[in-house]
Amino acid sequence: MKNYFMYASLAFMLLGCNPPKTKEEKKILTYTPITAVPMPTTLVSGQKFPTDSTTINNWIKKSTVVKNLETNTNIITHGWDIWDALTAFTNQDNNGQKLRRFETWYTPGDIKTALKAQQKNSSFKLEDINRSHTGHLVIPHQNIHGDQVKSVDIIGFVKCNPISAAHIYNNQLYYFEVLKSMIKPGKIANIPAFPASTVLIKPVFQVLTDTVTVKIAPGKYRLPTWPGYHNQIPMDSVIAHGFGPESWKNDITITTTGTTDAANKVFSINEFIHFKLNKEQAEELKGTNFVTGGTPKAGQYAVLVGMHVNTRENRRWTWQTFWWSENPTAPQSPSSSIIANKQPARLDIAAKHYAMSVAYNMISPAQPYTGGTNAITINEPIKESIYAFNPYLEAGFNAATFDVAPKPNHKNQSNSGGNDSIKKYYSEGYQKIGAFRKSEKIYVGGKLNKVGIETNCMSCHGQARLYNVAQIKDAFQYYITDQYTALDAPYYKNTVVLDFAWSIQGNLIYRDSINK
Repeated sequence: MKNYFMYASLAFMLLGCNPPKTKEEKKILTYTPITAVPMPTTLVSGQKFPTDSTTINNWIKKSTVVKNLETNTNIITHGWDIWDALTAFTNQDNNGQKLRRFETWYTPGDIKTALKAQQKNSSFKLEDINRSHTGHLVIPHQNIHGDQVKSVDIIGFVKCNPISAAHIYNNQLYYFEVLKSMIKPGKIANIPAFPASTVLIKPVFQVLTDTVTVKIAPGKYRLPTWPGYHNQIPMDSVIAHGFGPESWKNDITITTTGTTDAANKVFSINEFIHFKLNKEQAEELKGTNFVTGGTPKAGQYAVLVGMHVNTRENRRWTWQTFWWSENPTAPQSPSSSIIANKQPARLDIAAKHYAMSVAYNMISPAQPYTGGTNAITINEPIKESIYAFNPYLEAGFNAATFDVAPKPNHKNQSNSGGNDSIKKYYSEGYQKIGAFRKSEKIYVGGKLNKVGIETNCMSCHGQARLYNVAQIKDAFQYYITDQYTALDAPYYKNTVVLDFAWSIQGNLIYRDSINK
């Protein structure tokens, strides 16, 4: 928000003194500051929010997984409950469009702006921010890491509901120095746990730019859409290259001026959750390395293609992810007709067009917080992966994303690579997960998950932690495929565990002004 302080100061002067406004001043003040709208206390199904953790854990105990997908109706209903709340329209608008609840929430950029303002004014509050648009768009971390080719330019932001934003702000969790001070040598340290009513989301968008790979004709734009995997290409190819949008061969046309013609794979912009970029958002994207070669401009549409959603209603959070589907009543795996049939009837036409994948545990049968295993045992003869990935975010991950070790940047990190999906980050002797790697029997039901279409949100986010590194640039992320990991795993020692919130590690700033 490079122009934030200029705008905020001008707004304060004009509102306080109320002098006649010039044309230029009126132009600057055309926006209405956005107010963050909290989650409803009662969800569309009648269930309370936050739902009691005992209730959710009882659902998890009764979870039934078929073909790697959740079928428990309580879990599925809860996922749709949250989607209904997120996408509900508020009484606010911005840039000429009605805002949905999730669009009113804070981004990490907002919170960091508030933290910096607090350094100059100790009484500054998070809600004192005058937010002129819905968020600062960046390329997601998933699409920066890994050896993957992308034929779409996905941009987005993390959004924090008011209670989670306040938790980060009040505990100063984006300050590198604060997190480092929590580390206890030889022990597992944890940040203060987020409140039960916390919701963190990652919405991602495709901008309908004028580049030849996106624009087909005036008012018509190309979008690759998820066809499902179903052995469309050999698994050897997925292991080598991933299964990202460049491999889908299933494009639809978005029309911004016409109407839907589903039989010919043409869909109105109104069947997407979308917004128009404003000048500031477009300006901030200049210089971004887009695959298509173009730079988004003010006034162009950004259509929501996917969204990760997690809530802190139990200790390991709830996990659901959504993506735009050409056929939302019969979506491809990792969703299903069973999941689609539980969509709330009151969703608007755009919100109805999204498929959902949901996983409230890492693997099936459900494993405990500690002491569980991936191995086949006498009491649990079958272990099955629960897949919950977003096609636009994780499907492009190939085996190299998980196999190839980075250069070591602290004494406890191995530089060994290999054919094990966890070898990149769980090195021998220090980061191995109990006895999980003694033989192939330690993998989920004896199967080794290797690629992005074999991932699970909980397994991956459970690795969120910060080592005692020298500076922010030395911090790194630990992506893993679907597998069980215990909350007391030995590799958490000498780190501060981030309560499943990778967005904290990804948004660190220095409190010490010397390092800014």
